[in-house]
Amino acid sequence: MGVYHITYVPKLSEVCLYFNSACNFSCRGCIGDTYPLDCHLDKKEAAQAKNRALNINKVVPYLKPLSLKKAIFLGKEPTIDRDFLPLARILKKDFFTHNIFITNGWEYVEDEAIDEACVSIKAITLELFEDFTGKDDPLRVLNNFKKYAHNHNIKLRAESIFIPGYIDNIEIEKIAKFISSVDSTIPYRIDGYIPYSENDRFRRPTKSEMEEVKLVAEKYLQNVSILHFGTKVRHAVERVY
Repeated sequence: MGVYHITYVPKLSEVCLYFNSACNFSCRGCIGDTYPLDCHLDKKEAAQAKNRALNINKVVPYLKPLSLKKAIFLGKEPTIDRDFLPLARILKKDFFTHNIFITNGWEYVEDEAIDEACVSIKAITLELFEDFTGKDDPLRVLNNFKKYAHNHNIKLRAESIFIPGYIDNIEIEKIAKFISSVDSTIPYRIDGYIPYSENDRFRRPTKSEMEEVKLVAEKYLQNVSILHFGTKVRHAVERVY
């Protein structure tokens, strides 16, 4: 439990807080296991080992020198970390931050300290969802997604991982259809899969495959973006802890 990694984007006055809790999913090729540090850091920093976890009292001193407008809570799964909401409340009260958390959607979280939720929809097809996450109830995620959409105090966006030959155009189209049935204006980002080793059964998608799947999602949604290996970092990222 606690925060093991902190990064900062000065241009955006944005801090990212990575939580060390376990996860209620066991996703194949989990980026939190393979690349535990911010992937936007330069290669040398990103290759360093994880830090020991800090409790709330030790996190705040790292944040005080920073100019903060936005805080992003991520890591394995922040919703099951006991420090997540208490820390979000401190940042809201003392730093007046716009608080965003990234979640797999298995748990529904509502709190005055939360301004925005990004729900990662892994799959909709039962067999795919179960094989990828180790859980057998995709409807639980979809129903929680609808709850966030109907909560006017929380801004909602969605993301998915595109894996060629597995969670591919067909599954992404199903996800996009679902999101559109809730609200076609919800922003949706599709991330290209990052292999964890040369022996990974899945491969990295090509740029053209990412552009193609973006067009598939855009048949249903008004705001679709993609993130893949060739995407350039737009703003400098600094390691704070």
